[in-house]
Amino acid sequence: MHAPEIKGWCPGAFAPMQSNDGLLMRAKLVGSRLTSAQLAAIVAISEDCGNGLVDLSQRAQLQLRGVTAQTLPDALRRLDAAGLLPRDAEAERVTNIIASPLAGLEPAAAVDANALARELAEALQADVALRALPAKFLFAIDDGGALPLGDVEADIRIDAAGESVAVRVAGGAGVILTRAAEAVSTVLKLARAFVALRDGAFDQRRMRRLVAAVGRDRLLRQAGLVASDAAPRAETRARLFLGARQAGEIFFAGVAAPSGRWRGAELVRLAALAQSHGLSELRVTPWRAFLLPAATLTAAREMTNAARALGLIVSHDDPRRAVVACPGAPECPQAQGETRPHLARLAPLAQKLAGEDGVGLHLSGCAKGCARPGSAAVTLIAHDGLYDLVDNGRAGDAPQLTRLSLDAVESALALRVKGKLCPTP
Repeated sequence: MHAPEIKGWCPGAFAPMQSNDGLLMRAKLVGSRLTSAQLAAIVAISEDCGNGLVDLSQRAQLQLRGVTAQTLPDALRRLDAAGLLPRDAEAERVTNIIASPLAGLEPAAAVDANALARELAEALQADVALRALPAKFLFAIDDGGALPLGDVEADIRIDAAGESVAVRVAGGAGVILTRAAEAVSTVLKLARAFVALRDGAFDQRRMRRLVAAVGRDRLLRQAGLVASDAAPRAETRARLFLGARQAGEIFFAGVAAPSGRWRGAELVRLAALAQSHGLSELRVTPWRAFLLPAATLTAAREMTNAARALGLIVSHDDPRRAVVACPGAPECPQAQGETRPHLARLAPLAQKLAGEDGVGLHLSGCAKGCARPGSAAVTLIAHDGLYDLVDNGRAGDAPQLTRLSLDAVESALALRVKGKLCPTP
């Protein structure tokens, strides 16, 4: 198998990435809030400057496809006008923050995750030393509300923990309990310690790898912090976010598209749906879904029914949720085979293999596994137009089966479904 190129960065607005269908660029969201006007701007930019395709990523960012060198300046100007362009390339690179999808809406939430995200973003951009953070270094802020972010693989995270907040570091480096007012300063100390200890090493561009290399104690000493071994664990309870939902005193409709891929016409209809219900904003999630806040449960049901009529995903029981796929060939230059054209065919089997998060199959165009860094019940990796199969692992793991045709893949999945439903004693 050809080794994929590890770039170590995601496409941005100031740093678009070349793909086979043009340039990829991202609108930069800080936190989970997207105004209806911003969504309309993204739709217009994608159609005027790109190919009309928009991906909602696992980092809760909107990626525009098919932009050209000629249309890039206009796209940048219009993103800036919509408030979706960082002040410069350095700010864009270091400001990677996921916040609770319902931040600021839930009265029972311990903190306002979006307010903390904005505070953290400003601090990151103002600190010259932190410009050395790798471009994929990720922060997460969980407000303790109805939709926990426990499955988000962040390098540093802030989790609401009763009257305190818990600042956690990937790689088992411990938990620092502090007040919400001191959460951002604590995160900055850890980020500075990471930069100092990493010293530019490419293979230590994520916190987990650095902790494995230098150890927890050295990181905490460098940061001037003390961990609490008695801190509560990160919240990982199951989430229900699709369809009409009630979370305490608030209501919303959760809507998704297969593998987060939206066509311009679908986004136009989504924007129109939000506008028809008087919504000034939507929410983005790291589960590749939009949340539409609603005044009542009835309104949430009306939006859900309208989205269902458009062919969108509005139920956790939809088989299309069970497959996660990258763009694959021909869009991605590193992909060795198609991915998304096979979603409909493989989804019913994948659904029967799904784990707690609803995903049973990860279909990857190469061994990098960009669409799902974590493991899946079955992972397929394209290889010269055929597919290698990994059980309960990641795209980069050693495969159990190799060089499978799509028919052979279907048979292999059927056998695994049979084994799951009727295990051998």
